[in-house]
Amino acid sequence: MNKIRYIITFVLSIFLCLSVEAQRQQLGNSRGRSSAGQGSSSPANRSGQPDQGMVSQRSRVQYQKNYMRQSGDSLILDMDIDMSRMDLQTNHAQIITPVIGSSTEEIELPKVMIQGTARNKAFVRELELNDRAYEEFENNLPYAIVKPKGKLNYHITLPFEPWMMDAFLDVEEDLCGCGDQTKIARSRVFEVLTKEVIADPVYQLRPQLVYIQPEVEVIKKRTEIGNAYLDFPRGKNEIFPDFGNNPVELAKIDNMIRTIATNNDITVQGVFMTGYASPESSLKFNTELSRARSESMMRYFMNNSTIPPSLFETHTGGEDWEGLRKLLEDYPLSHKNEIFRLMNTISDLDAREKAISQVGGGNPYKIIYEELYPKLRRVVCEVSYTVKDFSFEEAKENLAIAPQLLSLNEMYIVANTYEVGSPEFLNVFEVARREFPDDPVANLNGASAALAKNNLREAERYLKLADPSTPEYANNMGVFQMLKGNYREAEASLTKAEKAGIQAASYNLRELKKKLANINNRREAGVDENKEGESQPAQRRRIR
Repeated sequence: MNKIRYIITFVLSIFLCLSVEAQRQQLGNSRGRSSAGQGSSSPANRSGQPDQGMVSQRSRVQYQKNYMRQSGDSLILDMDIDMSRMDLQTNHAQIITPVIGSSTEEIELPKVMIQGTARNKAFVRELELNDRAYEEFENNLPYAIVKPKGKLNYHITLPFEPWMMDAFLDVEEDLCGCGDQTKIARSRVFEVLTKEVIADPVYQLRPQLVYIQPEVEVIKKRTEIGNAYLDFPRGKNEIFPDFGNNPVELAKIDNMIRTIATNNDITVQGVFMTGYASPESSLKFNTELSRARSESMMRYFMNNSTIPPSLFETHTGGEDWEGLRKLLEDYPLSHKNEIFRLMNTISDLDAREKAISQVGGGNPYKIIYEELYPKLRRVVCEVSYTVKDFSFEEAKENLAIAPQLLSLNEMYIVANTYEVGSPEFLNVFEVARREFPDDPVANLNGASAALAKNNLREAERYLKLADPSTPEYANNMGVFQMLKGNYREAEASLTKAEKAGIQAASYNLRELKKKLANINNRREAGVDENKEGESQPAQRRRIR
């Protein structure tokens, strides 16, 4: 029997020393409840008010107050006992006893036993040999037995009783671990119990966005461009429709011209053919070659389309150095920086081409000649035309099949036939931004549509292309900042928009005020705000 008790005692002590967190969960709550339920309460002020003067300067135990609050029918205490600065000799011990009290009653909570290594061994040995000590220990288990280092989280739940409404928390420190009342110091940790508070759910912002109606486009001018990479027999400039990949390339341009020419809503203003050549050979030869290719292209389509010949025109593009530069930017090639340097510093194009051909022993140039030069030998076809004004029904139909024919104003009119904020409504402004990617109004309205979908990344990109001087921009920027959680910046932008007469900005400022009040309520309730934007049920107060 003694052997079994010895084993149990030894294992229990080691378990308490090494598994503080598990002991906290298992013993803290049960001990707290039993202390309150078994009448361990006694008249308050056993030793009068907390005696601050008796706290040992050498112990240096510190207490971090997390919270002590009422939650329903429970009182919950959470604090950290910091022993990191403690100076406790190996054969000494210190016992900490938290005490919850009021003007009428108080309760001792489970103790924390801080023991040096030698003292812990003696303690275990005493339990082994002394039946009475063992029984007392077993009947009054401590919260934890720890070494004098680091931090210990003290968390316990008690049944709440009416007298606890005005509860405070003191700690009694037995500075010698011997139970001598003259060596017990008492100090106050929590002055008052925090009452239960219900936190509001996360307030979901419902901002109002504004859209600018674009100006009417008096003449709807449009341009479509197609590139034809044609194959020519050596020494020939005439187009052979069945040679190489020409059937495919010519079909692209033919389809573009035919679609425009046969559309009754369109009036062709001009067809422009611009020929380009790659830089090998002399500049003079390449200039003539590009001119001849553009003329061949023009003759081919003049004979194969219904567009009047008078509308055709040719241009000579010469050597396409800009096209080469763009291709090189995305092409993995050695000595690319040296090639760019030569392109930037040598103005004589024949000398430039010769210098590039010698870079890196000629290997980079060989790759450029075989892989990139063929992409420069092309004819660009540009068709300029005007589009008639559409009725509402025509505009709505063309939005789905040929949105490039609509003006921004026509798209705006179509959008406003749908419910504001509906998928159809937002889709129109997304289409408008795609068709007019550089237009400030299209980008401002596109940002509004993105914000309505809470797509902050797209909204930010579009706002950068909008006109920042407009009050509509200020409102939408304020909404963007508000949704990002930058509330100070949001207030500044929205105030600016409000002063400019944007009614939506006034509404959004009220929304911002509600959001800030909600955040303050939840912060006071200790609710985690990391999951901003997610609806959450009301939560109990959590004070830190």
